[in-house]
Amino acid sequence: MKRFFVLLAILMVAVSGCAKKTDVDAERAAIRTTDAAWASAAAAKNADEAASFLAADATMMPPHESVIVGKDAIAQWMAQTLSNPGFSISWQATAVDVAASGDFAYSTGTNQVQISMPDGSTITDTGKGLTIWKKQADGTWKVAVDIFNSDTPMTSPAAPADTTGQ
Repeated sequence: MKRFFVLLAILMVAVSGCAKKTDVDAERAAIRTTDAAWASAAAAKNADEAASFLAADATMMPPHESVIVGKDAIAQWMAQTLSNPGFSISWQATAVDVAASGDFAYSTGTNQVQISMPDGSTITDTGKGLTIWKKQADGTWKVAVDIFNSDTPMTSPAAPADTTGQ
């Protein structure tokens, strides 16, 4: 019986030594490549391709809008937003961190949005974003959650005019 437990212990050590280790650097590079391709699709205003980077149950939190849940709903939002002739967006991941398990990661980065106004002027806004990535069964990385917002401080509301004549 003692021999059985010794053999079992040796087997357990051998099996645990064969456990797949996550190559965090390779996963980080894969996410950077995937994020750059996603940004290129959005910059090209290709809503269908941009939506292909989303997980089925993705959540997006754009600035000044309600949370959008689900790939189909986000794809609709993307199509509407990207179809605006005066709209453009670009972004770049500045940091990527991968969980030791290799199934989740997050990236942070900077972005720039331009919007043409009805009067012909253009507003340019810079900001930052956070994307949570989830590794899929086929080994690809998909966006699980994305949030982005502006670096521009909000302006204070104007003080009410003194209408009392004093």
